[in-house]
Amino acid sequence: MTQSCAFHFASTGTANRLVAGVPAAARLARAYAIACPDAPLVLAIGWDRRKGDSEAGALTARTCAEVARLAPGLQVIVADHLPEGAIPAETLPDPVMIAALPTTGAVLRLTDPEAALEAASRAIIRATAKPGDGLISRHINRPVSQAISAQLLRIGGVRPGHATALTALTALAMVFCLLAFPTPAGLAAGAVLFQLASVLDGVDGEIARATYRTSRLGASLDSLIDAFTNCGFLAGAGASFTMQGELRIATICWAAAVLQVAGLTILGKRAWLLERVVHFDGAKPVVASVPGGVGGLIKDLTSRDFYCFAFMLASLCGLLPYAMIVFLVGSAVWLAFVIAAVARRSAPTC
Repeated sequence: MTQSCAFHFASTGTANRLVAGVPAAARLARAYAIACPDAPLVLAIGWDRRKGDSEAGALTARTCAEVARLAPGLQVIVADHLPEGAIPAETLPDPVMIAALPTTGAVLRLTDPEAALEAASRAIIRATAKPGDGLISRHINRPVSQAISAQLLRIGGVRPGHATALTALTALAMVFCLLAFPTPAGLAAGAVLFQLASVLDGVDGEIARATYRTSRLGASLDSLIDAFTNCGFLAGAGASFTMQGELRIATICWAAAVLQVAGLTILGKRAWLLERVVHFDGAKPVVASVPGGVGGLIKDLTSRDFYCFAFMLASLCGLLPYAMIVFLVGSAVWLAFVIAAVARRSAPTC
């Protein structure tokens, strides 16, 4: 027998409210459709006189559209009274929790539905982090990017592409600073923008995961902008050092850019052929396989979040030339792992 549950929103205001970019009723409908695909969803929505609700059970057009997108085919029955055993919907239970919920019992009420939605929203944003985040990303970049995502997701029409465009504009501003101001101050400004682009790079993915809008196209575009930003900083720094007469350091920048282009091209092409999506994670399993914890250390030190942050600190301290030398060596090591990853994938199996 198919399980059926009734959920109670305290008001149309909380039912239609944005929770990490998705109206609360729509997010609940998706979870319910996964847990109980053959059972109608019963929503009892209260009338909130403080918010001027004209009638009980009024869902906005945006909420209805999101329900249709996230839970296509699910029948939503809106009731203006509390069914027996109604469950507070503002807690936004996930599919596992819904599958275990009782179908009878006393009606439960929340003393503060808005606070429950705020807590649910914070949990949703926290869950957008990625297991593969590097050292700097875990402790610096991700908390900042999630704070930015939380604010952007208060805007009903925000999409992951908007955040991707913001990252691309930051990258263009970075290149402009490096080329237009060939001075130590210009290099420092470019490095700060490089770090900012690294932080903003997490926002589009967080918005996509929070609003269930992940796509191959979006992931590929995000990766390509990352590659442009990386190579743009190295090439721009090389041009800046050249205009400053620092030809030796400029050559190191250009060499690092060539190694990066080579490795990113190999990884991106390989990922596209195998998965029809562009990404540059193909070498990570090979790096992680190095024993004794060395693999994890190499992964952290060669990850984008780490060297963006290191370049920013080095440029602000006037040590960018030395950081570039270290980065060139690291790029050579990284490229060796890239080649090893491709060779391992291409090796015949018995």
